[in-house]
Amino acid sequence: MILKYLVNVPESHPTFIALFFAPILPFVYRIALSLTIRNAYKPLKGKLEGHIIFSKDAIIIADKIYPLDVIWNIEFEGRDWLGNERWTRGLREKFEDPFSQGVDNTLVLFLKDKQIIRTRFQRLDEYEFREIEGVILDYYLKDIISYLQTVQVLCLSTQQEWNRLKELKLK
Repeated sequence: MILKYLVNVPESHPTFIALFFAPILPFVYRIALSLTIRNAYKPLKGKLEGHIIFSKDAIIIADKIYPLDVIWNIEFEGRDWLGNERWTRGLREKFEDPFSQGVDNTLVLFLKDKQIIRTRFQRLDEYEFREIEGVILDYYLKDIISYLQTVQVLCLSTQQEWNRLKELKLK
């Protein structure tokens, strides 16, 4: 409308033909994008070093032992695992590989001496903490990890599982 009435460009001008195809361009872009992206993991920036070991009496982070009696609270940040498909809305990230390395997770230990220990870790799958469910439940019963964190870490998704967790605390 602006080209036609304000600038007096004739309708036979190539600009009008280009504007006619403009609404189709996002669809063409999506098709081209789906053909160019490889199904591969995002590159890992840095190295993975050390291990985190959760036991009933301590948490060991890269050979540093934190007994449970010095830990006030534990928090897990992030829900990322190896192979998690991560799509973002930015145009630049659309050309990156879509599968995550699973390293966008952080374990935060709040010690009783007001010290805060943060460490990033890799999760191999979404339900990895189910393997140590007994240890996580022990932390929950000792009030080292909150109810919501326990639900999130153990991937409890049904009302029955939530009620069972609440009943453990009442016993």
